[in-house]
Order: sequence, then structure tokens, then C-alpha cells
Amino acid sequence: MDNYNKKQVLRMSWITALCLMGDSMLYIVLPLHWKEAGLDSLVGVGFILSINRLVRLPLNPFVSWMYRYISLRQGLVLAVVLATFTTAGYGLANNFHLWVILRCLWGLAWSLLRLGAYYAILELQTDDNRGRLFGVYNGNYRLGSLFGMILGGSMADLYGLLPVSFLFTALSICISPFLLMNIHVYLPKDKALTQTLNVPLLRVASIFVLFRAKKIIGLLVTALGSAMMYEGIFTSTLSNFTQSRSTSFFFLGFSFSAAFLAGGLQALRWGWGPLLSPFIGKLSDQKFSTASLVIAVLSFAGILFFLFPLPVPTFIWIFVTIGILITSTCMSTLMDSIAASIATIYSGQERNIMTAYSITLDLGAAIGPIVAFWALQQAGYILIYWGASAVFIGLLINWCLLMQKSSLRKQVSKKFPPHL
Repeated sequence: MDNYNKKQVLRMSWITALCLMGDSMLYIVLPLHWKEAGLDSLVGVGFILSINRLVRLPLNPFVSWMYRYISLRQGLVLAVVLATFTTAGYGLANNFHLWVILRCLWGLAWSLLRLGAYYAILELQTDDNRGRLFGVYNGNYRLGSLFGMILGGSMADLYGLLPVSFLFTALSICISPFLLMNIHVYLPKDKALTQTLNVPLLRVASIFVLFRAKKIIGLLVTALGSAMMYEGIFTSTLSNFTQSRSTSFFFLGFSFSAAFLAGGLQALRWGWGPLLSPFIGKLSDQKFSTASLVIAVLSFAGILFFLFPLPVPTFIWIFVTIGILITSTCMSTLMDSIAASIATIYSGQERNIMTAYSITLDLGAAIGPIVAFWALQQAGYILIYWGASAVFIGLLINWCLLMQKSSLRKQVSKKFPPHL
């Protein structure tokens, strides 16, 4: 991998990490400290954790349009300003309406960060480094979630939301400018691109063209299902489910609170990201087909989600949880790589496809917490996690069928080569 490309991706990922710390803290803190935050119920918590993703559904096409007229660095600067403001606001918000405003502003910041990174990697990628570049980005930006969840899960129990929010704000203000000065990726603004993206929203005609392609449909369905299960349902309910098992846990001779254990387990996912994500990306670039890796990950995910809510001993439950988090890391990098690979097939539509992919991820992640907390009040945890298992099994069957059809096409093309 070209060293320059890797450094540019690393800087973008570290900027994203700094902005992400406050958001990640909320997934551990809000389900346990929702009264302190001025909220009335867990349903309100689910909505607050979802609204930033819901607003990104219309914002993603708008941000895509914005990047026609602003540079990548300008977009990232705006994102840092918004993220810093919202993180500070988390410590001061004391009613539902303020939380909604802050989360909507964070939604805009995240759209600027993620789409900017997607478009930049599209410019830097080749067939030999695509998976690794996405692995480097995904693995390193989640370090923000690592620190956000560890510090958020532990310090909020001791000191409350305000000091933690201000700490994360100070870190972002002090470090981000040095990273922003060294971003030198230039997004194309040529006439061909302008003609394909000449309105803030994706053209209706373009949408119909994209959705007629089976590859794109398969990509978006898998993105929707995996985002809903991992980023929506699992992330938002882990701390609650951990507390429902016990308010404190003993593991390897140590005692942990539910909040600390949930934050620690989630943080493990972000801790191994800088190593595991590039490794998975490298495998998809070289040794194994991406589709085969996706099938393997979906198989493990279906089994692990089935086991997760069962009344097993604590040490077994912890290993099952770690297994789920490993599949989440793998799935994120593989799906980004597949999306970029498909996007390169459709010349002139690369940004449209990546924007549609980003919207689908946000839709799944936004629906997840709302569905999870509604199902929790109606039927309990078993329904939530076994339903997730069923979704992964359904996606697995779909990918197996796609692989079988692809294999048959290759066999037919070998037996009956086209006449020249």
C-alpha cells in the first residue's frame, strides 16, 4: 500500500475518532443515566440514540452535493466544529428538545466525516489496496469509540455527564487542528461529476438505474440488516442487558459494574480494530474472495446472537459477546470494501452508490434502537436477539444463493465461450 495514501487515511480516521468520543459515550451512559439527562423513559433514550441517524437520511445527499463546492479539508473542519459543540452540549442538555437539536447537529457532522472519507478513499484506492484502506480507516476511527465508552462508562458513574463531555471537547479542540493541516486529498469537481450530481438529492432516474442492479440490491439489503443488528440493536441494548443479568459481575477474581463491563466489552471491539480491520481488508484484497468472507461472518453471527440471551455462566456469555463484536468489526470492513468495489464498476455513479450505501447504513442503525426498546417493553430480550439471529441467517442464505448463481455463470461461460 502506498505510504502516502495510508497516512492520509490515518489522519482522516483520527479526526473522526476525536469527533466520535462524545457520541460513543452516550450508548453506555444514556440507557443507565437517562433521568439525569432529563429524559422520561427508555423509549426516549432509543429515539435520542436514533435521531442523529434519521436526519442523516436526507442529509447524506445534501452533504454529497456540498462536497462538489467545498474541499475535503473544509468539510472536515465544519464537522469538527459541529462535533465539538454537540459534545459540550451533552453535558448541559437537560430536556428532550435540547437533546434532539444536539443529536441532529451531530448527524450533520457525521455525514461530513463519513462521506468525506468514503469519497477520499475512492480517489486513493486500487484493486490491490481497497480493503486495506477501508480497514485502516474503520479500525482507527473507532479508537474514538474505545476512549468514549471506557471513559464514559466509568467516569460518568463517578462524576456525571458534564465533566466527561467537557474533557472530550477539550481533547478535540487541542488535537484536531494539527491533523486537519495535513489533509491533502483533493476530491474531483470536473464537469462530468457535476452533471451526475447537479441537484442536492439523487436524481430519481439515477436511483432507478442503481436499484435495477442485483449487485447493488444485495449490497444495500445486507448493509441494512447488519447495521440494524450491530449498530442499532446490539450497541444500544448491551448495557441494559448486562445490567439485567446482574448489577455487578465477578470475572477472573475481579468485580465489575454493569456499566463498566458493557463499556469494556464494547471498547474491546474498537481496541482490536486497528489490527483486525486492516487484516480482514488485506484478506479480501489478496487471498480470499470478499463474498466467501461475508458468508463465514454471517454464519458465526447467526449462531452467536442465538446464544447471547441464554442463561449461561458469565465467562461463557462474555466470550459469546466478544465473538459478536469480532463479527461486527469484520462485517464493517467487508461491506465498505464491497460497496467501493461495486461503485468502481459504474463509472460516473461512484458517489451516488456510496451515498446510497451510507444512507442505508444510517437507516438500519436508526431503526435499530427504536425497534429494540419497543420490543424490549413488549416481549423482552429473547425476541430481540433471536430475531437478530434470524436476520443474519436470512442474509446468509441470500449470499449463498448469490455465490451459487455466480459459480454457475462462470461454469457456463467456460463451456460456452462467447464468439468473437
